[in-house]
Amino acid sequence: MHGITPETTDYQHLIYEVDDEHVCWLTLNRPEKLNAMNLRLIAELQAGLLRADRDEDVNVIVIRGAGRGFCAGHDLDEDAAEDRSSIYEYRAHYMHQFDEFTTPWRVTKPVIASVHRYAIGKGFELSLFCDVTIVTEDTRLGYNEVRYGVSGHCMFLPWLVNMKTAKDLLLTGRELSAAEAKEMGLVTEVVAPEALAEATRKKATLMARLPREMQRMHKMYLNRVYEMQGLRTATDYYLEQVAIMGAQPVPEYAEFSKMTTEKGLRAALDHANARYEGLD
Repeated sequence: MHGITPETTDYQHLIYEVDDEHVCWLTLNRPEKLNAMNLRLIAELQAGLLRADRDEDVNVIVIRGAGRGFCAGHDLDEDAAEDRSSIYEYRAHYMHQFDEFTTPWRVTKPVIASVHRYAIGKGFELSLFCDVTIVTEDTRLGYNEVRYGVSGHCMFLPWLVNMKTAKDLLLTGRELSAAEAKEMGLVTEVVAPEALAEATRKKATLMARLPREMQRMHKMYLNRVYEMQGLRTATDYYLEQVAIMGAQPVPEYAEFSKMTTEKGLRAALDHANARYEGLD
């Protein structure tokens, strides 16, 4: 996709930096879109992660967001313009994107999500399958895209919380505060906004100073524990269902997409949210 490989260094939407403590800092860099995930950014993030995983000077990887928030989710403007005329082609496109997006789970080095203000939709999911997630106390998290007829993408959620919590979050699309997310086990640490950079640096440096090969072994072992319990089988099943729904959208999404194209994303969001007013 987009001709991007782990050797790529000419990024449009990603900043790749390695510090003296062997920490690679990957910065999502679409601040004008609140770092919403378009196809280019997803491909560049995968390339950056694979590059860092192969880099002998890197022990730990941090993903953070430039500007006003970590990530506001999927780029709904781009989503509205996607070609869904062929179920087979859309399924192949979706499975490829899933493979790219879940790279933080598969790389062998520890990955920290350093999150501020917004982790919605794909931004929320990205934070879930990173190994450690540090968020600011003013962060909003959740799957609110389901309210617009847009499904989640990877669905690691049930492996992090209990059944009642998973159903509450996914069947309502409600947003969470950072404190709620911490109580539920969805994040590792909650800090003041002004403390995020230092808290992330300290955690990353600590992890980077442990023996690298031991870190890699333990990450892959812990991932394997969950995969043997059925994580991959369950997420693969979800992926198949979502691919079908993406190619044959629910009426609410068709309306949302049409309004996004004709009147803009803000108008579409306001219209879709009106039906939920007063219910949260």
